[in-house]
Amino acid sequence: MLLKSENYSDYPINPFDLLGYDEKGLTKALAFMLSKERDALYFFLKHVGISVNSTPSNFRHTSIIVEKKRKEGRTDIEIFQPGRFHIIIEAKIQSNKVRDQRTQYIGSFSDVPQKCLCFITQVNDYKKAIMRGLTVRNIGWLEIANLFDEKRFYTKKIVADFLAFINRGYKMRNQREILVQDVSLKKEMRQYREFNIYRRDVVFGSPLYFSPYFTSKAKQPEGKGFSFLSKVLGILTAKPSDVLALRDDLLRFSNEDELLVEKWIEGVKLDLKEGENLQTYFFLDNPVKLEKPLLKDGTRRKGRGKNWVAAMIPRNRCVTFEEFVKRMSSQ
Repeated sequence: MLLKSENYSDYPINPFDLLGYDEKGLTKALAFMLSKERDALYFFLKHVGISVNSTPSNFRHTSIIVEKKRKEGRTDIEIFQPGRFHIIIEAKIQSNKVRDQRTQYIGSFSDVPQKCLCFITQVNDYKKAIMRGLTVRNIGWLEIANLFDEKRFYTKKIVADFLAFINRGYKMRNQREILVQDVSLKKEMRQYREFNIYRRDVVFGSPLYFSPYFTSKAKQPEGKGFSFLSKVLGILTAKPSDVLALRDDLLRFSNEDELLVEKWIEGVKLDLKEGENLQTYFFLDNPVKLEKPLLKDGTRRKGRGKNWVAAMIPRNRCVTFEEFVKRMSSQ
């Protein structure tokens, strides 16, 4: 790595690059940034559900530790304030599912009112759960990048360096851009068209946008194909009745848009008669209608559907903006 070039007295190297582009490097970069920038730390704490004020006193009494060795294992990051809160963060690269570690560290928490086990993975996963008085949050590195890409942090050099590091080194902006899925059931279509919701059984990961493929069976006025594109504002994995109690999360997703939240709630209520199984809800912005529906790859050539879709769309299939726009241009 070039640290200083000939004929330059000051070479523009990002100090986070010295950590290396692996799981440990990204984890340490996040921990270091949070330990040095108070506003960023308390912005992150609020995001994962910890209620504490951003004051010099609270910051002074808060500890941030990386790679703490415990009998249950070595944790990636721990954030702790005596008598107030304790967060254990486990980070993953190129992995979007966490299994054993969901219960591995339960015995590691201190006796404090607010406890959070947070998993940060390669993709967004807003799954949220409560077990034994412990909040479990799953978020993605892309979500972390989006979280700190705010006007309030534009003048904070350490935050800017951190964002440049993860966006360049891990190419977060190219992950899981548009979720595409077949939609044909009457209630599915109603939830999407009337209530800005896409609901399905539990899935991992979080895309930036959603585009439903109306099948021939759906008999929609636009015909079959991808006719709409909706921005994903937030995702929750919960029972329908529990979603109705998570109004604060919905308000955060909607940027305090009460009318949009009410629309989402009415859409979730359609599921109350079907039982209380866990579901993954994608809460969407108002859809943008495409000039012409995009169709599946109906050819017979070898490798058909590459980077796109053909026949029945696989579960949790995502495509890139580049491919989506390319198909718009070619039809």
